[in-house]
Parts: sequence; C-alpha cells; structure tokens
Amino acid sequence: MVPKKLRKKLAFLLALSLCALAALYGLYRADNKYTAALPGGAGYNVLQSDTEQAAFLVDGWEYYPGELLSPEDFAAGRTPEIYAYAGQYPNFSSHLGSPYGTATYRLTLQNRGAATELSLYLPELLCAGQVYINGEPAGENGSLTPYRPLVRDGVWSFRAGRSTEIIIQAANYSHYYSGMYYPPAVGSPGAIARLLVSRMTVYGVLCFSSLAIALSNLALWAMGRRKGDRLSLRLGLLCLAFALRVSYPFLRALGAPLVRPLYALEDFCGTAVLLCAILLAGTLSGLDNSAPHRKAALPAAAALCAVSAVFPLLILPWAPVLINAYGFLLFLWKLLAGLYLLAIALTGRNAAGTLNRWLLAAAGLYGASMAAAVLTVNRFEPIRGAWPEEYGGFALVLGFAALMVHRGVLLTAENRRLTEHLQEEVARKTRALDTLLTERKRFLADMVHDVRTPLTAVRNYAELIQTGGVALDSETAGYLEALAGRVDALEERFGVLQDFSRSEREEFQPAPLVLNDFLTAFYRDNRPDLELSGQTFLLSLPKERLAIRGDAAQLRRALENLCYNALSFTQPEGSITLSLEREGAMAAVSVADTGAGITPEDLPHIFDRRFSRRSGGSGEGLGLFIVRTVALLHGGTVQAVSAPGRGSVFTIRVPLLSD
Repeated sequence: MVPKKLRKKLAFLLALSLCALAALYGLYRADNKYTAALPGGAGYNVLQSDTEQAAFLVDGWEYYPGELLSPEDFAAGRTPEIYAYAGQYPNFSSHLGSPYGTATYRLTLQNRGAATELSLYLPELLCAGQVYINGEPAGENGSLTPYRPLVRDGVWSFRAGRSTEIIIQAANYSHYYSGMYYPPAVGSPGAIARLLVSRMTVYGVLCFSSLAIALSNLALWAMGRRKGDRLSLRLGLLCLAFALRVSYPFLRALGAPLVRPLYALEDFCGTAVLLCAILLAGTLSGLDNSAPHRKAALPAAAALCAVSAVFPLLILPWAPVLINAYGFLLFLWKLLAGLYLLAIALTGRNAAGTLNRWLLAAAGLYGASMAAAVLTVNRFEPIRGAWPEEYGGFALVLGFAALMVHRGVLLTAENRRLTEHLQEEVARKTRALDTLLTERKRFLADMVHDVRTPLTAVRNYAELIQTGGVALDSETAGYLEALAGRVDALEERFGVLQDFSRSEREEFQPAPLVLNDFLTAFYRDNRPDLELSGQTFLLSLPKERLAIRGDAAQLRRALENLCYNALSFTQPEGSITLSLEREGAMAAVSVADTGAGITPEDLPHIFDRRFSRRSGGSGEGLGLFIVRTVALLHGGTVQAVSAPGRGSVFTIRVPLLSD
C-alpha cells in the first residue's frame, strides 16, 4: 500500500512533468524557427508562396571556416567542402582549433514564383560581419578590417527573383560564440516588421514588469532593512537580475559596441537569477539549514556568479583556449541547477501554506524549463516569443511577487486589527483618565470646602477673644493677632484655589459669540470697579463685527484676571485699555496698561502655574495660568509684551468663525 503522502508527491510530480512537457511541446510546434524552416538542400533553400509569414534559413548553408570570401570569389567557381545548419557550430574551434577567427556562409534562395520584395532579418551576427545580396553589399555589423565588433540585429530589403545569392562574412576575436549562430529569417517587409514588434512586445513585458517588481521590493527592503527583511531583498535581486538578463533584445536593436561587458552581464544575470531562485526556494522549503544546501548548492551558485562575471572580461580574452571549457561549465551548471530546483520543489512539498507550495511548484517549473533549454540547444529557438528558461524565470518572478503581495495583504490586515484595538484601548484609557480627573476635581472642591470651615471658626474665635475684653498680656495679644493674619492669608489662598477648582469643573460650552457685543457688556459691567481707585478704563472696538465660537463665562473669567491684574500694577493716574482687532483669521483681544511692566527675565514664566512677583509674597500665580488655559480651550494663544516702566500688553488670539 503506497502511503498517502507519497501518493500526493507522485501526483504532483506527474502534474508538474505534464505541465512542463505540454508547455515545451506547444512552444516547439508554434514558435520554433527550426519547425518554420524553408525546405531545401545543400547550398539552397526554396521560398514558399506565402511570404506574409516569416520563414527561416536554417539548413543547407555553405560553410567556409577561416576565409572571408566575396561574391567575386564565388563567381570564379569556388565550391564548398562543408555544409552546415545555422547554429551547428557555436564557434570556429571545430575547424580552426580556436574559437577566434573568420568564416563565410553562403546560401542560394530559390523563388519558383513571381519576383517579390523581401526582407532579410539577421539576428546578432557574432561579432562583426558583412552581408552581400545578389553580389552587392547589403549592410554590415561593426567592421571586419580593422576588426571592430558590434552586437546588433540587422534587417535588409531586397528583390527576390528566380535565384538570390546571400553571402555572410563573419569575424570574431571577442566572444566565445562565433559566426552565424541564430538562423536568419526572410519574408515580406510587413511580415518581418510584425515579427520584430511581437518579439519586442514579449520582451518588453518580461523586462519592464520585472524591473518594476524589482524596484518596489528593493525599496521595501531599504525601508525595512533594519528588521532583516531578507525575502524582499532576495526577490528584488532576482527580479532585477532577470530584468537585466532579458533586456538584450533592446540592447541589440540599438547596437552594443561593448561586446565583452554585454555578454558578461548576460551570463552574470543568468547565474544570479539561479542563485536567487535557489536561495528563495531553500527558504520556502525549509532547506536553509540543511548541509547539502548550505555547504554545496549555495557556494556553487555563488561561485558560478563570480566566474560568469570575471571570465568573459578578464580571462577569456587572454586565454581563449579556456572558452570551450567555460561554455561547458555554464551548460552543465544550468542543467544541474535546473534539476536541483526541480528536486527542491518535490522534496519541499511540506512547506507551510498553500501559496508557498505553489511557489515551490513555480521554482520547479523554472528548473524544468532551464534543463529543457539546455537539452534542446539547436532544436528550439523562439520566433516571436522568449526562450523556455525566460518564461520559467518570469513565472518564478510573478510567483514570488504574488508572495510579497500576499504578505502585504496580511500585514495590512494585521495593522488594521492593531489600529482598531489601539483605538479601543485609547478610548478605554481616555474614559478612565476622565473619570480620574473628575474624581480629583471633586475631591479638591470638597477638600477646599471642608478646610475653609474650620479656618473660619479659628478666625472667629480669634476675633472673639480680641473683642471680648479678655485680659491678655502684650506677647499673647501679638501671637493672637499674628494667628488672625495667618488665617486671613489661608482663607485668601483657599478662595483662589476654590475659584480655580470651580473653573476646572465647569464644562467648556462653546457657542457663536460676537466679540463686539461681549466686550461692550464686559466693559460696562467692570468699568465702575476698575476706575474706583482713579485709573481710567478704555474700550477700543473695530467697526467690523468679529464672531468666534467660545464660552462667554470662561472668556469673562480670563479677561477679569487680565484687567484686575493690570489694575494692581497701574498707578491711579494710569489707564487700562481693552481692545479688539482682526489679525488674518484670528480675533485679537488685548488688555494694555501703563503700569510698572515686567522684567525680561520674568516675562517667559508669567503664565506658569504658581509663578508670582507680587510685593510682599502675595498672589498665588494662578490668574495668568487660568488665562492661558482658557485661550488653549478656545484653540487660541495668549501672548505678553512688556518692558519695565512702560506697561504691559496681554493679547488673547482665538480663531474667527468662517463666513
């Protein structure tokens, strides 16, 4: 009896294999240059009647290694010794003993119908070349003499008669691939244009969407790097490496003169994608700490990244004998790494979460596509789309991008939950704090009331003794008089404290309030008291009516504190002015006096609680503190401007009601 877990793994393996085989077969049949090749024989291909579909010149090429032959050479009767198909020889080493050198390719295109206009599309001639069509120069890539390499796709138009001779000269002293490695295409100009547009569209989607995902994940990692978000970093690097890896069609369309750096970048990005894929698959499958993964697979992947960056730039130009070994190493590594990713996908099926298991399946498909790309060399080459490993890499990119989106959704849900709980907790704490403050205010009011009663009794007893004719010696009478004075001082202080307690317990009840009317009434009610000692009380109001949203009782208490405080510091011949004016969106209520003024060192502290500079130590420093509290309750401010001997100006600014 097969265990249930093993049955699931076998079913998954079967499904994964069938998906990979179906995708590869579909690409092989529908988008493969080798299955869209023109028929022909040694030295010729036969043009088909439908030229609106691009066809490919794969077989029958005359191959002349080590020679650059011109149309004149062939007119003299030169005959071939070797026939080859496009891509059969990746470089010249099979015939020249070195991957570097020159070669000539020749093919006759036979047309059994009417003459027609065609275009020849030659992708990436490695690494410099000259093209002749019907004995005439059609175009070139770089320069053969002197040698100047250039990586570029070429498109040339010609008129195809009964027989069209195509000659391609190639030279390479730069790269480990040489000559005509990719089959050229022929078709009507419209067919070739559609082919190129389709191909650029596919690679545009692969490249730029991966680049966008890379930048977003690298930015996410940069913002949270202190938290060790390695998954964002690995996904960002994977997407960036993949985007650079599939950017080569655009570079070749523009023409890239830096041949060695270009191919070094391609090789490095390809191995970097594999490294990141192995890292991510290891993390999701739980193999991060396993010895084979940590001590063998990861070091090998990192070493191949370094080799792919260093060899094409620094070693192969001076030691071309190592080129074939380097190519074999990349071939073997891609095959082994692809199979290893497939193995991780199979053995890591116990990864937590459905999404993680699907991502491991994507890694396995990428591994299968990598192995398939290696094993189908010279049997498959895409026409309008991408290579199998590029599709597999993009599926991996999208899979891991889905993982990051899923993580983002979970984090958003968690943040929303925490925010809701935080709001509930804040509301609960606020209610508790309000309750505590209410109890303290009530306790303060009760305590003041309870303490003032015995103080009044003590003062009454002292007065009774003083007026009752009781014989007291002078010392005792002095003590009794001092006791009465102390009781009066305590009653005064408790009176101030009671007033403050009352103001704290009163609810703030704002309502629309026209300050012109409010200040007129305040002036009329307080003028007799403020002018009782000889000072002059003045009122200055603007013609404009200014309205605020405020509490009349609280504002009255604040103005009384300011006006009577000014009265205590103003000489009988002085004046106190209450004024109102607009300052932008604020109403400014000012109390100005001609009194003694405030010293610069005291001015920053006058609104502090318990700060006072009254003579004799009288005063509790609560009046101006209450003024500031009232201003803040109204969403405003209070400011004092003063100088010794020049009086003071206190200004309360509160927001005006909008029209």
